[in-house]
Amino acid sequence: MTTDAHRSRPIRFGLTAGLPRPGPQARDFARAVEAAGFDVLTFADHLGPLAPPFSSATAAAMATERLHVGTLVLNNDFRHPVETARETAGLALVSDGRFELGIGAGHMKSEYDAAGIPFDGGGVRVSRLAEAAGLIRRLLDGEPVDVDGRHYRVHADAGQLLPQPTRKVPMLIGGNGTRVLQLAGRLADTVGLAGITHNRDATEVRLSHFGAAGLENRVAVVREAAGQRFEEVELNALIQAVVVTDKPRQAAEELATAIGGASPAELLDSPFVLIGTHEQMAEQLAQRQQRFGVSYWTVFDELPGRASTMRDIAEVIKLLR
Repeated sequence: MTTDAHRSRPIRFGLTAGLPRPGPQARDFARAVEAAGFDVLTFADHLGPLAPPFSSATAAAMATERLHVGTLVLNNDFRHPVETARETAGLALVSDGRFELGIGAGHMKSEYDAAGIPFDGGGVRVSRLAEAAGLIRRLLDGEPVDVDGRHYRVHADAGQLLPQPTRKVPMLIGGNGTRVLQLAGRLADTVGLAGITHNRDATEVRLSHFGAAGLENRVAVVREAAGQRFEEVELNALIQAVVVTDKPRQAAEELATAIGGASPAELLDSPFVLIGTHEQMAEQLAQRQQRFGVSYWTVFDELPGRASTMRDIAEVIKLLR
């Protein structure tokens, strides 16, 4: 059940970017995102010709004044948690506290294969994430760490390993699986929800929790794991498709044909899709916050095969504010 605290949270908007940009273009892009009214600019963590997350977030932070920057999400297996904590602390310092760390268990086997990293089963990757996230949280909070875990062994005071941020660094844990969301409920400041799962090697996308009932189910998992701290947990949803149109039914039919796995009616009802005019989208998001408790919405910037949504969501932001 959605709480009053979640319904009344200030709404936030994020844009997640992937394309690498040369210095002047990167700075201009970050300023444009800030001017458009977005609260957070995040970067994904995939091996390939994409924007590396830490350096890209640093460049964006240095070019802006209000905009928060972050990762959505880091692949935990690409870095040791001490290194993740160190880079996070450094970025939090230089950005004056405007960095938000997002982390997940990783899922694309092809990237592991290309880098020569063993691709363990999902259970092992989630267990490794749980150990790492706990270590990162304690290091960022300045606590001593004395851990001989199954995956990591760290014995040091936080001050020996990284600079200390001047304020708490928010942590987002993103995923769809039950164990990841239980971890997020126990530990994270923000829970990232996407409504989709992948098969074992991430060659197929499944719309497993893409509808209203699916999101309610995933939020219930978070709520049970969080217990009394649930009201403090921010809920984030990654919008998978944005279609501006005055013919939403027709657009939903076309989208259903393109992506498969959901009917037009299901897409129109999905909390992970926005279809309609700017005014209809603003109304949809306001209603979804009241129903599901999600107050932080992220959309995609331009990616290969995916058009930028920045200008359209900027119009939605204006309507909601």
